[in-house]
Order: sequence, then C-alpha cells, then structure tokens
Amino acid sequence: MADLDAILRRYEQAKNRRSNWESTWQEIADRVWPSMANFTSMRSDGDKRTEMMFDSTASLALMKFSAALESFSFPRNAIWHDLTVDDPELKKAVTVKRYLEDVRDRLFSVRYSPRANFQGQANEVLTSYGCFGTGSMFIDDDVRSRVVRYKSMPLSHTYVLENEHGWIDTVFRKIPRSARQLVEQFGNDKLPDKVRAKLEKDPDDPCFELIHYVGPRTDYDTSKVGYLGMPWRSCYVMADPKVELSEGGFNSWPFGFGRFLTSSGEVYGRSPAWLALSNIKVLNTQKKTVLKAGHMVTTPPLLAAEDGVLSQFSMQPGYMNFGALNDRGEPLVKPLITQARVDIGLDMMDKEREIIASGFLLDVFQVLVENPNMTATQALELMNERANIIAPLIGRLQGELLGAIIEREVQILADAGQLPEMPPELIEAQGEYRIEFTGPMNRAMRAGEGAAIVRTLEAAIPLAQIDPGALDAIKVPESVAELAEINGMPARLRRSEDEIKAMKSGRAEQSQADALLQAAPVVSQTAANLLKMQQNGGMPVV
Repeated sequence: MADLDAILRRYEQAKNRRSNWESTWQEIADRVWPSMANFTSMRSDGDKRTEMMFDSTASLALMKFSAALESFSFPRNAIWHDLTVDDPELKKAVTVKRYLEDVRDRLFSVRYSPRANFQGQANEVLTSYGCFGTGSMFIDDDVRSRVVRYKSMPLSHTYVLENEHGWIDTVFRKIPRSARQLVEQFGNDKLPDKVRAKLEKDPDDPCFELIHYVGPRTDYDTSKVGYLGMPWRSCYVMADPKVELSEGGFNSWPFGFGRFLTSSGEVYGRSPAWLALSNIKVLNTQKKTVLKAGHMVTTPPLLAAEDGVLSQFSMQPGYMNFGALNDRGEPLVKPLITQARVDIGLDMMDKEREIIASGFLLDVFQVLVENPNMTATQALELMNERANIIAPLIGRLQGELLGAIIEREVQILADAGQLPEMPPELIEAQGEYRIEFTGPMNRAMRAGEGAAIVRTLEAAIPLAQIDPGALDAIKVPESVAELAEINGMPARLRRSEDEIKAMKSGRAEQSQADALLQAAPVVSQTAANLLKMQQNGGMPVV
C-alpha cells in the first residue's frame, strides 16, 4: 500500500506542476481544436464546442500543418527510414545488409497493418503536436493477436516527468473507464465493490478514473523472470477507491513523444498555435467586428419620423407601407449610413491570416506548389533553403517521436520471435543498429548537393561540345545515381551495379563488333587484290 500511495502522490504532483499550462491550452483549444477543449472544463460528448471560434483560419492551418508534416516526414507510400550500422566493414557485409532490409520491411508491414491503426493515430499525435506543442503515442504489443497497437494519448489526460538528461521517463495516463471495461481488462477478482455495483446498474457509464503509471524500475534485475526483470514498470491503479489492479512491465520504452519547442526547464512543448495565439485572438475579434460592420451596411438601422409610421412598418419584400411618404413624396423612413469600411477590416484580417499561416510553416510546405514554373535547379535550391529552416524541427520530431516508435517496434518483434535470424557478424557486434531517416524532408535537406550536381552538368555539357574531354573530370553515371538518390527515385526503377557493369561490357563488345563490321569491306578488298596479284605473277592490280 505504501508503494501505491507513492504512485498516487507523484500523480497528483505531476498534475499540479502543469496547472499553469492548462489555462493556455484551453484558450488554444477553444479557438483552434474545439473537440479537445477539456483541460479546465469537462464537456459532455456531442456538445457544441465552437462558441469561441469565429474564424476557422487557425483550425484549417493546423489540419494542413499536420498533414504536411506527415507527408514530408513519414508518408505511407514511401520507405521513410532504413536500418544501418556505423561500422564500415559491417556495412559492406551482404548478409548484414539483407538482414537489416528484412527487419525494416517487417517493421513497415506490422506498422501499416489495418489492425494496427498507425496512420490514424499518428495524425492525431501530429495535430496535438501542432496545436499544443506536445503529442504522444502509446505503442503496445498484443501478444494474443500478434500485432503492434498504436494509441494516440490526449494531452488533457497525460502527465509526464523528465529524467536528468531531459528525456521523458515517467508517464501517468488518466483513462476514463466503465465498469464493463474494467471487468474486461482486469477481471472481477481485484475490482472494488463500487465497480461491481455499477456493473449491475449502468455497466457502460465511463465514470471511473483509471490511472496507468509507467516509469523506470528501481529494483531492475535482469536475472529475474517476468516483469521484475524488465527495466520499465507498468501499474494500473485507481484513486477512488484506492486500489492497485495490476502490475507488469516493458522491455523497452513504450511511448513516443514529440515536442515542437521547449523552453529551458519546461517539460511540455510550445506549439505554432501557442506562438500565434495573440494573432488568432485578434483575428477572431476582427471577424466579429467585421460581421457587425457588414450587418450595419447590408441591414442598417432605420431613421423614422415621430408620427407612428413604424407601428405599421415592415421590411418584408413587396410589402406596402402606407403613410411612409410625406406630402412632398419624401420617405419618412431612411437608413442610417454609418460609412463603415468593411474593406479595411477584411484587409486587416488577411494580414493576420498570413501571420498565422506562417506560424504553422505553411509558406515552407507550399513553396513548390506556389512556384510551378521553377527550373529543376531552382526547385532544388529553394527546397534546400526551406528544408534547412525547419531542419531542427524535423530532427527533434524524428529523434523523440519516430525514433522511439521504431526502437519499440523492433523490441516487440524481437520478444515475439518475429525477426529473422541475425547474421554472425551482427551478433558479434551485439546487434547494434542505427536508424537512418530517408523521408522527403531528409531528401530536401540534401537538395543542395543535387543542385550542385545539376549546375555542374549544365555548365559542363556545352563545354563538351567544344572539347569532348571536358566530361572526363566528372563521373557521370555516379553523378546521375547520386541525383536519383537525392530525388528519391524508387529503387525498383534504378539499375544495380551488376546490371550497369553488364551494360558497359555489352557496349564494349558491341563497339568491337561495329568496328569489325566497318573494317570488313576494307579487309575483303585487300584480300581480293592480293589474290589477283598472285594470279598476275605478283604484278599490282590496276
């Protein structure tokens, strides 16, 4: 019980430490992601939550941000990471290369299995990442179904702590559960009477708060069997009533966290929506003001004489308002012209929209769409420039979120015995591997190299028309192969080294054959002349 008290005490402390964050997160969610606006106020399912969102610019920018980040970092239709080793000799070993490629292919197969639901959960993580600055995913193994399961964790129900190195190593997940769900997960034996009573009256009411704690095991011992020999402790507990429902463990860290931007000493990240919050609030206020001004222009207040005309006055189309004209035919009711400049308000709103879009990096992601007439060299140079701007963002996302997910997947497959047999060379190196990201953004970061290759070839080709030896200084096939790698050309469309050697050998043989064919008439004529000379007693043939 003492240990349970310690877990619950740390849980309350973790909740209290982030109380300052929740008010800002609530402000952001109300205006950008209303469905997640439950930090400081709990809303019922199906409630209308858009009361404070008068303009959807930020909400649409968030959707574009998460979609673009996913497409540039880990697109479903591409191999966005490889597994490799640092040792140059191991890199040359064919068995090691084939093993790592096999492992990589199995990871992609498991990750994008329909039952795993990685794609949908990853998009939720990136949306939280762009809205609140922190997105998190739980990677669990389902031994019975032999599948890896991914679950996006709502930030409102997730509390984290860091270790001395600034890495998140302790997580508390608050999970609403119904009595039926608790029975399905833990059985009937350990459940308190309060849950059993609810099971009879309303089994599907998610009124119970389940707390999932994951942290480093202080008594970790590899010689022990079961969860006591695992480095990460996992406990499911309830605070009301106070009870521990189960204890287990993990062989690898089961979470992936993405933090957009962190300040010194802060555990949670700050987001594009956070940085643009003042502009988002200003835009919402401007939208309300412009709407009011528009109403004043389209349906202005009416000015009427004090003669009782208004008692019978109607604004309905086609209605006959008798008595609304004086004896001179002048209207007794006139609109109040306020001279409101709606156009100025719209211009001011457009300026705020540009700032918000820039805050969500949409100008970086859309650069090629907006410049379709650029040459290949210009596109490469521009992509390299923009990629370098967001390189720290991508690097952090890959290191904290994607890298942790991949390492967890490898451990799950290894524990389940679903990895191929490791080659002896890699066993001797203790199975060390390194993750190498190869997504579109990583290729864009190398676009400067591609631009240099293209510029060099563009300059050298005209010179080769003057001096054919000008291209001798450039390894043209290797340059083309490197350019294909940078541009992400599918491997299935590129020839292997053996195929290239065979083609070179075939061209050499063909060249020799062509030379023989060209020489054949000369050789034949020479042989005929020699034969005639012999017939003429050695006299030349005229």
